[in-house]
Amino acid sequence: MIEEIKKSLIKAEANVKRLRKTNSRFIIISLTASVLATLLAGSTAFMGPLAGQGPPAWKWTCGIVALFTATATVFTGLQKQLTVSERLSKATECAGKLRAIDFTISNAKSEEDKDEAITDYRKVLEVYSEFI
Repeated sequence: MIEEIKKSLIKAEANVKRLRKTNSRFIIISLTASVLATLLAGSTAFMGPLAGQGPPAWKWTCGIVALFTATATVFTGLQKQLTVSERLSKATECAGKLRAIDFTISNAKSEEDKDEAITDYRKVLEVYSEFI
């Protein structure tokens, strides 16, 4: 049983790491695209199009701003739709509970303590099965 708990903990921690990377990636891409769109739109409003003169320069500038804005919108929407933040929170909670169970079993002084930890492990399996 102890080995099974340790394997579950390793899987849960791997899920936390993967979800943390995904969450950070979505946030960084969204923020970067949003900042670039804002800077380009603001500087264009102040100084005119940055690449050339006349209608073609305005078209290119507006197109690039639209592309940055769309990118920010898509990645913000993906983060929300895929519920990355919520899943990261649950995976972190699962890993924490598994760490506590592992610690309890490793330092158990009686069979009663071990049995209680195993009961807790079963509950974690029921609630957080998608992360283990």
